[in-house]
Amino acid sequence: MMQRKSNPGVIAGLALIFLLLLAANFLTPMTADDFLFSFSHAHWSRLTGVDEIIPSMAALRQNTNGRVLAHFFVQLFLLWPRPVFNILNAVMGTLLFYILYRYIRRGERARDLLLFLLLFSLLFILLPAFGQVFLWLTGACNYAWTAVLTFAFLYPFFAEYMGPAGEAPLLLRVLHLPLAFAAGAWSENGSLAVLCAAFAFLGLCRLREKKLPRTLALRFLVACGGFLFLMSAPSEWSGRRGEVSESTLTKALSRLSGQFSPTVLLLLGLAALLAAAAAVWLLIRKRKLGCRLCRGALALAFLAGLILFWRRDGAAAAFVSDTVMLLFASLCLWAYLMLLGLEKGLDRRTMLSALIFALAGLASVLIFLVALYFPARSACPFICYTALADALLLGALWDRGSRKPLLGGALAACALTLLLLPMAAGDLVSVHRQSEARVSMLLEAAQTPHAQVVAEPVIARSKYPATWPGDESYFSFDIAMYYGLDSFQVTEYVND
Repeated sequence: MMQRKSNPGVIAGLALIFLLLLAANFLTPMTADDFLFSFSHAHWSRLTGVDEIIPSMAALRQNTNGRVLAHFFVQLFLLWPRPVFNILNAVMGTLLFYILYRYIRRGERARDLLLFLLLFSLLFILLPAFGQVFLWLTGACNYAWTAVLTFAFLYPFFAEYMGPAGEAPLLLRVLHLPLAFAAGAWSENGSLAVLCAAFAFLGLCRLREKKLPRTLALRFLVACGGFLFLMSAPSEWSGRRGEVSESTLTKALSRLSGQFSPTVLLLLGLAALLAAAAAVWLLIRKRKLGCRLCRGALALAFLAGLILFWRRDGAAAAFVSDTVMLLFASLCLWAYLMLLGLEKGLDRRTMLSALIFALAGLASVLIFLVALYFPARSACPFICYTALADALLLGALWDRGSRKPLLGGALAACALTLLLLPMAAGDLVSVHRQSEARVSMLLEAAQTPHAQVVAEPVIARSKYPATWPGDESYFSFDIAMYYGLDSFQVTEYVND
């Protein structure tokens, strides 16, 4: 293992990320659930003190979901002045990129800096609903903070498998236990993903060392306890019993059966199985040829996906959304690099780690097959895990002398990020101005008794602000209560 020294380029990058996130946080208004969580779930009146949060979370656990740790901080920050959250959230967002960087750094400055830039660019480009994950108060506490906690919890498992790592100081091992519980109890899909990854790394360590690392096993059990606490909430069961019959999977299968006959679906399934069998045979018997052919097939599939994404007039295009396209692009990139790593003969630990990360990400998505809907922000774990796997593979290729993939990938991703940044900044400023104008109008209307307000919608033109279509209509009652109005409506939804 190379000596790890500070990397000035990475330090400068982290400082820049913090400043960008800080500015973006100050440009982000309250939206959607922010208004809902300004009120106690116990008695539905405005929160006035920290002492009211615990009863509110108890009611939330009974009636809404088990994410009481995340929502505790949501209500806490809504009580405090907004700059407190803006600063802490920028710190947490920056911390996420630092933790991800810890997984792939090896001590070579050029290599580590390129990987760090690649990681940031991949998340900036591929993450659906970027603003809802990193900037929106409720969303950040539920998604970005989940990523920080879970990747911090997972790192010792990864380091032990790749190392093995030395024993951490006793204080850190003790502090890791509440972190483990929080990582398991914070989010349904993010916590499930990290438990899958930690279990896999534990199993691999057991196979290699012929014994189970006791401290890691204890942390894993504590995290499982946290997940049990999350999922044993009455609302996680009583309020979601009907989701399976009306789930995303059921609806997708219904749409497929409406588009294609059972015979066509059977033939497509058989063709897919034959193609998979042929690919496996090629990869086993003729590895290099198989890797190249499979990579070519992936490139063609990605191109077909892009064409399908842009052809909105086709019947099949109804199945494709921005989120689906970004998930598909991320999966294709990971699979392409896995095949490249297999062809180049990367070491088993790197390949298995990249596989574990991708499978953990898939677990975070597949859990929504039995849910009523899949919000774009819930793709955060999948994008984070696959981006980390990509960086791990590219770093290993660099270490073996194949530097072009990392150089080309980092330059392309950074160039696209630089093209998107001005557009994202302009959209954030636009939403901020629209929101400020609305807040002024609502505060003025609140001076009139029994005021009924109809406002223009706040329009975001990209995924980078925290707002999205329909949120103002869904939370119109909460917005009216928050500003002391009799009613609040948005012009777009007045006649709905």
